[in-house]
Amino acid sequence: MIGAALLVVAAAPAAAQDREGEDHPLLPRYPGAVIDDYRAPSLDEITIPTGQITSQDAAGNRQLLEGQVTHIGYRVEPAVAPLQIQRYYADRLAKDGFQTVFSCTGPACGRDMGALILNSGKVAPVGFDGLFNDRIRVVVAKRGGTWVLLHIADASDRSIIYEAVVEDAKAAEAPPAGGE
Repeated sequence: MIGAALLVVAAAPAAAQDREGEDHPLLPRYPGAVIDDYRAPSLDEITIPTGQITSQDAAGNRQLLEGQVTHIGYRVEPAVAPLQIQRYYADRLAKDGFQTVFSCTGPACGRDMGALILNSGKVAPVGFDGLFNDRIRVVVAKRGGTWVLLHIADASDRSIIYEAVVEDAKAAEAPPAGGE
């Protein structure tokens, strides 16, 4: 009997564990999500999309903010539909007094939304995991000087949630023309 119990324990998959990092106190994680990527709060600039992004290099439909920025990348296995994850976060944000500034689904986000958020270095830190497909959902919400950005996508085996929280946000000064 003991041998059978040991066999069952040995055959059970190990529970997924967070890499280093912690949830932001304003926004609990989606149930079952684990932290894959994390950057602790620090004074930084971040570009927040406020509309469809058709070109990651264009200037429209985005707000450059500076403040205490926290970046968290979550993974959910097995995959969960992006709509379910979006509804979880939308409900949490609404209950906490956040107002939606912008949200989009799939192609309505613009062909370069994922590139802006995950590849440009202007939003997510370089190296954060991400998925590119037409099943993305993006939510931007604001309460006072706090902004939240969520990029949600799924593949056949996992869902990925990128979350940025900007506290004490203020408009950042644009770099001078011809320089960064």
